[in-house]
Amino acid sequence: MKQHIENLIAYEIKQGIIHKRDYTYVKNQLYYLLKQDFNSDNLTPQPIHHPSDALNPILDALITAGKLNDSIIDRDLFDAKIMNIFASLPSVIESKFYTLHQSSKTAATDYLYNYAKSLNYIRYDRILKNKTFTYQSGDMKLQITINLSKPEKDPKDIIAATKAQTSNYPLCVLCKENEGFSGNKKRDSRDQHRLIKLDLNNQPWYFQYSPYIYYNEHAIVLSDKHKPMHITKSTFKNLLTLVDQFEGYFFGSNADLPIVGGSILSHDHYQGGKHKFPIEDAKVLQKWQIKDVSLAALDWPLSTIRLKSKSKSKMIDLADNILTIWKTYDNEPLDIISQTNKTPHNTITPVARFKENYYELDLILRNNRTSAAHPLGIFHPHSDKHHIKKENIGLIEAIGLAILPARLLQSITALKNYHFNQVHLDASSMIHKAWFDNFVQNYQITPDNFDTIIEFEIGKVFEAVLNDCGVFKQKDQLLFIQFIEDYIYEKHTY
Repeated sequence: MKQHIENLIAYEIKQGIIHKRDYTYVKNQLYYLLKQDFNSDNLTPQPIHHPSDALNPILDALITAGKLNDSIIDRDLFDAKIMNIFASLPSVIESKFYTLHQSSKTAATDYLYNYAKSLNYIRYDRILKNKTFTYQSGDMKLQITINLSKPEKDPKDIIAATKAQTSNYPLCVLCKENEGFSGNKKRDSRDQHRLIKLDLNNQPWYFQYSPYIYYNEHAIVLSDKHKPMHITKSTFKNLLTLVDQFEGYFFGSNADLPIVGGSILSHDHYQGGKHKFPIEDAKVLQKWQIKDVSLAALDWPLSTIRLKSKSKSKMIDLADNILTIWKTYDNEPLDIISQTNKTPHNTITPVARFKENYYELDLILRNNRTSAAHPLGIFHPHSDKHHIKKENIGLIEAIGLAILPARLLQSITALKNYHFNQVHLDASSMIHKAWFDNFVQNYQITPDNFDTIIEFEIGKVFEAVLNDCGVFKQKDQLLFIQFIEDYIYEKHTY
């Protein structure tokens, strides 16, 4: 174990997380936590690529010695305690971030992102296991990720969680109180988690990185208060303020209604990062000019209006007007009904960028109605696609990146054995059988091209999922354009 401790300390010194001057202090803290004797061994550190290269053998040794339970949750809770010894106080991190930010916004985010990875808060070694590929459909190229980074809980952890005492602290996984929170059987550790306090239009917010990033520099901006998400004029103002504060980043918000919103609607928050999503390259169906703001209807599965201007204030005002118009828009032949019994159905998923000296704001029109035919949502993945994607289509997927569950990769292996070796499918993979049997007839499948073909077919399903979520279907693009003409353009040209 001592060799791995030396390796970890040397790694953190090399990454700039601690200094050589800190060596003795950190070693003493680690030895005490890990119950090691203090004999001098004069070990030479060996290079490692990720903190986990040292952490995993340390945890294995503790389990073998009976000092740690052998479960994913217990391992993750304890390795966070190890890494927190290397972590600086939040005030120190925030001060360095803003010192760098004064001269270079990119240097500030580079520092914080590398800090989070080096401290194993972002478990980058797991994220590298994710399977990613692209799907081309005409001019549209979608991005697909099979998410292997966050391990599913094993039965022992599930049983332990049911016996664990419940607590309402922190109120949710996004609350600022998670900073330094030790975690428990029901909540991940946040020992080495650090936030950066922001001022967004005279309101306190916080910036952080996601521990299980879905794309490069996947960031979350969360409200100081635990309050429900709402898309308002302030949302547009905040998103456009953020793209000024963080160079090269996009920022967007999930919609604020169930079904079309994200997984956490109880805490107002945004997502951002330094990543180019497929929607950015969407072609324009038609353009209009309203004063200093250009307005475009995009050729994209989800009905999207793109605003572009050098004037933030005029763009914000127009976006707010479009939101107001959309909230009361009805088109019964297209199943678009804005409310039933005063329950709202129409909302917007907004995404902001700053590109080539212009602000961009994409407004993705959403509706969360259900019906007898589609009880999970009319503009939600329909049941014939649930074997690939059943969950909400939130911000990330709406702009072209599919996040698919890890079990899909196991099913792909099962389908391969089913096709080539006539191995019966297990219960979890049987849900793919009808889909697989249908498309397999269109190909001459070999072991060499199997993965390419199945990835293409998965991409085809994701494209169909996005089409399900569009309020104006692509076959109804003329109606989408007419909506913009009649309800937005003509009302603003006077």
